[in-house]
Amino acid sequence: MVTSQTSRRLRTPRSSSASTTREAVWPTYLGITAILVLIVVALAGGIIWYNLRKSTELMIAGAERQMVERDAMISDRIRLLYDPLYAIVGIASQVPEMKAPINENGHVGMPMLLRTLRSNRIVTRRSDGMQVERWVFIDDDGLEVGQRDPVPTSFDPRARPWYAPALRSDHVELSDLFVFAANNEPGFTLSRALHAAVPGVFGASLAATDLSDFLNKQRITESSLCFIFTRAGEVVAYPDQARMAAVVPQSGDIMVALPQLSELKDPVAAGLFAAYRENGNSGNFVYDVAGRSYIGRVIEIPARYGRDQLLGIAVPIDEIAQPAIVLRNQTLFYSIAFLVFTLPIYLTLIVFWIDRRLGRHHTPLHATEDE
Repeated sequence: MVTSQTSRRLRTPRSSSASTTREAVWPTYLGITAILVLIVVALAGGIIWYNLRKSTELMIAGAERQMVERDAMISDRIRLLYDPLYAIVGIASQVPEMKAPINENGHVGMPMLLRTLRSNRIVTRRSDGMQVERWVFIDDDGLEVGQRDPVPTSFDPRARPWYAPALRSDHVELSDLFVFAANNEPGFTLSRALHAAVPGVFGASLAATDLSDFLNKQRITESSLCFIFTRAGEVVAYPDQARMAAVVPQSGDIMVALPQLSELKDPVAAGLFAAYRENGNSGNFVYDVAGRSYIGRVIEIPARYGRDQLLGIAVPIDEIAQPAIVLRNQTLFYSIAFLVFTLPIYLTLIVFWIDRRLGRHHTPLHATEDE
């Protein structure tokens, strides 16, 4: 009996010592677990962050490539818009029939000319010295569909801004913006001198509304913008006809000063111009407007199609890269979901592994104490 009591007395301190040892192990236990969890979270977070960053870089690079392709396409279409007029003016001004004096019936080459135009204004001076004008209208097939009777007019083409520059030149001249006498709308005229016994000028006009319609059809995305401006910040052509008409001066003068970009009150166009001025060169620019990121591109228009003019294109990045954004968001969602579901399992396995390792480490100690 004495031996048994002595053994029990000796075992009691050993159990207390084992409990104290396990309590001392808990800080190490939690520390190792926390470190491993932090490593996993840091690795997963780094992968997600790297994926987001690279996805954004790829979206911008893709948008820039698409902008380059688009501006080349628009530049080609601008050439297609102007080159036929250049060809008409350049060739027609050299046709012998066009150099013949005008009579009351017009040129002998009038049928050929009418096939290239929708309407033709003919101004002649009668034998009594009175100046009259008449209009001839044609359909898509070049057939005459109507005309107006001659009426007196004070219109003198020699006073128009496109006449004198062409008369002093041997090439096709492009005028500055001016108001057409026929409809009081702004536009441009390409003209070339007729070198004949009776000198004159052959001209073909392009209304500013035609340029606006053309630019309005060149949208890359729904909210994209394409416009033509000068280095001084003047608007040459803008896709919104109503907004452009509102800022064009209506003073009744023949020549019209180009409106400033600031008068349009378009923050996207103003932001692209500001980015261009800050950079100082043409190229691609990324800028923000009202919390929305845009990628813009500015290229120079050849002097043949406009002196000192630039083509500006602005596209919201979120629209041009929408498919990539959707894919990026899906990847982010699945990455987070995977981390949320696997982290508890990983944590459980780590805790079990640490518990077993620490348990095996202290087993010899417990055996020694029991002995």
